[in-house]
Amino acid sequence: MFGVGLGGAAVSAWAKDFWNDRKPSEWTPEQIQQLLTKSPWAKDASIFDRSAIKGVPSGGRSAQSSRRGARTTTGRGGAAPSGGVSKGWKGTVRWDSALPIQDALKAPKSPDADKNYVIALVGDVPAAGIPNDGDDAAERQQKMDILQAATRIERRGEPIELQQVKLVPAGTLFYFSRVLPLSLDDKQVTFVTKLGPLEVKCKFILRDMLYRGALEL
Repeated sequence: MFGVGLGGAAVSAWAKDFWNDRKPSEWTPEQIQQLLTKSPWAKDASIFDRSAIKGVPSGGRSAQSSRRGARTTTGRGGAAPSGGVSKGWKGTVRWDSALPIQDALKAPKSPDADKNYVIALVGDVPAAGIPNDGDDAAERQQKMDILQAATRIERRGEPIELQQVKLVPAGTLFYFSRVLPLSLDDKQVTFVTKLGPLEVKCKFILRDMLYRGALEL
């Protein structure tokens, strides 16, 4: 199973790590890479591949499309071990709207980030079921309806539902409205989506996501 982040000792040290002790201009390339891949704002996705379980439908046309169009990794194929987690798909879930991630990417602040939580799914993950420029209006709407039913930020109480999705060169961006904002009282949240036969989840601990004294999402 793909990991859900760093070990407990590393997590406890995050609050005092370099992103709070140093200016972004002082971050090394290695530190930037850590922030973008193994940090409170960026974690390995847990990916459950239903098509890898004998006797479980793979999702029909969407699943087949994901196999044809997806990038693959060495060693994928055959049945998954007990539990059905694929050993071939690997991705990172990252809060691209969070200020430390924007600082690490050296990207200008997007107006989208003021109104939305923007979560990126990057890595070796298929874009099955994501609307694209080749779709007609009906296909785009159908894909969006399916995604909205399967994609959310789970938290205490009512989840935050998907508003928009975009394909970008680095991966897929998922947009969630800030109208009902997250707070430290929520304690932890889980990003959930489904892409063809793949069920993707990633948990984040909000108290670890403090940047310069403020919760940054």
